[in-house]
Amino acid sequence: RREMRPFGVQVSIIEPGGFQTAIIDPVPLAKGFRHFWERLPAETQAAYGHHYPDKYAKSTVLIHRLSSSRLSLVTDAMTHALLSRCPRSRYAAGWDARLIFLPLSYCPAWLSDTI
Repeated sequence: RREMRPFGVQVSIIEPGGFQTAIIDPVPLAKGFRHFWERLPAETQAAYGHHYPDKYAKSTVLIHRLSSSRLSLVTDAMTHALLSRCPRSRYAAGWDARLIFLPLSYCPAWLSDTI
């Protein structure tokens, strides 16, 4: 973003949080994960434990529930970035992006990795 400024190009970064789209739909995610899990060698499955696919399926359901269904937050940020006279350099779309991911991006790497 900063490297383009000398060339007269302004870049706005849109950092969305989680949104309820087909990418995080828990049913296809768990089905695809189960498909790949069955193709893993037995020793790899044993290393993770036989309960791992169930834990993964539960986590995808939780992520889907915590995600926002208002996709307009992202499109509003895009519209503002493209049409505004003074666009911001960074846009955080979604409550999780504003409250979790954006503050983490300002933390040192060791702290964000720990969290």
